[in-house]
Amino acid sequence: MMIGIILILLCMIRVPSAMISARNEKQIKANGGVEYGMNNSKLLIAVQGLIYLGCIVYAFVYDVQFSWLTIVGLLVYLFSLVTLMYVIRTLSPFWTFKLYIAKDHKLVESPLFKHVRHPNYYMNIIPELIGFALISQAWVVFIPLFILHLITLINRISLEEKVMKQTFQQY
Repeated sequence: MMIGIILILLCMIRVPSAMISARNEKQIKANGGVEYGMNNSKLLIAVQGLIYLGCIVYAFVYDVQFSWLTIVGLLVYLFSLVTLMYVIRTLSPFWTFKLYIAKDHKLVESPLFKHVRHPNYYMNIIPELIGFALISQAWVVFIPLFILHLITLINRISLEEKVMKQTFQQY
């Protein structure tokens, strides 16, 4: 039961980022920004939500116990949160869950963004989900949904690459 509660708390930690995303999205749209890959974004968010929900339900149903996997998962999750905070702070008004290009969009060229393309995906989302899986030990739920999530994420990254190259010559 404790693991299920930990997982719920970890989901609640993400609520402020959802609020930031919604605020930024509203501002971008109000200023004439354009969304790309709307269906892909919806699927990505839905599958990620299913991963969270499936892992939480599994942890409660199977009464997953605290173990070394919990500690490793919490450390991986913590890494992903630190990355998320950095990405939100760096991208500031341009950061959303969805793929938008604002009218005044600027290419971010901070050291992390110069060395790691898409740190939000590779250093936040993927580690976050893996951390969640390690904590919940819900492999039977996690693996098929994670594969679907990766397929959707690869599609998102491909689209984002295309849009960024079209928008910024120096990308």
